[in-house]
Amino acid sequence: MNNRIRRIMKCTGAVLLLIMICIVSAGCGSASKWKYDPITDLNDLEGRRVGVNLSWEADYYLNGRKDLKLVRYDTSADLVMALKYDKIDVIATDEDMVRLLMSSSTGLEVVEPAFAKIGSIMYFGSDDEALAEDFNKFLAEFKKTDEYKDFVKRQKEFNGQDYIGPDIPLTGTGKTLRISADPNNFPRIVKNPGEDDLTGFDLEILKHYANDRNYRLEIAESNYNDGVMGLQSGNYDILTGYVSDVYGDEVKNIGLYVCDPMFYFDLYYIQKNQADITAVTDYLD
Repeated sequence: MNNRIRRIMKCTGAVLLLIMICIVSAGCGSASKWKYDPITDLNDLEGRRVGVNLSWEADYYLNGRKDLKLVRYDTSADLVMALKYDKIDVIATDEDMVRLLMSSSTGLEVVEPAFAKIGSIMYFGSDDEALAEDFNKFLAEFKKTDEYKDFVKRQKEFNGQDYIGPDIPLTGTGKTLRISADPNNFPRIVKNPGEDDLTGFDLEILKHYANDRNYRLEIAESNYNDGVMGLQSGNYDILTGYVSDVYGDEVKNIGLYVCDPMFYFDLYYIQKNQADITAVTDYLD
């Protein structure tokens, strides 16, 4: 599979902690020459250096733009440190990462409005076209329910720190669906301390589907590459957790299937509004 589609660890508590530790331990002060120069036009960034996480949605979406210089980083910690020390002018990322950064740091501001809207999807195995079609039928009906309205509301109100979701007991007694889910994909896939079962926003809809269609779920802790290979080999039926329609065409080209967007999330620019970025240190306690 094209390496550009490879997913590196998404927004986790560990990554957030690393970001804040890096900010605190690096000491004070960015370059004294920094001056506030806010973005005024989302369609013309005037040659700004825009930092993105390698292979995340913003990387795909902004690739090829002539009005900016795209700078790719492997980790979120590297991305924030680059902004702190003025190696880049702005970060482009998704709304969950925006909330994580804004809830843990000062010196940053979000550029409104969002510059893109992305659909969150799931991948289905090479032999699971009928399953993907059935899930789409369920999804169309589920979006009309109060459960879905509450789901969307809670996602938009996510505070950047705590995933709060309902308990959805699995009631299915029929066929087992094998799910690949990466627990590092907070808050979409979450493994709470001291608990064995995975939860999170992406799994909520999947649990509702399983109960409605009388499926059992076998949820395996996995990662993106293992999940894709498992879908191709028949070891998994579904991969979920921070995958989007930005990757849809490439996924279809390797023989997998995708569902319709379960929900939409926004991409934003983040810029500095003061010379230095500092951590909200009491969150580290």
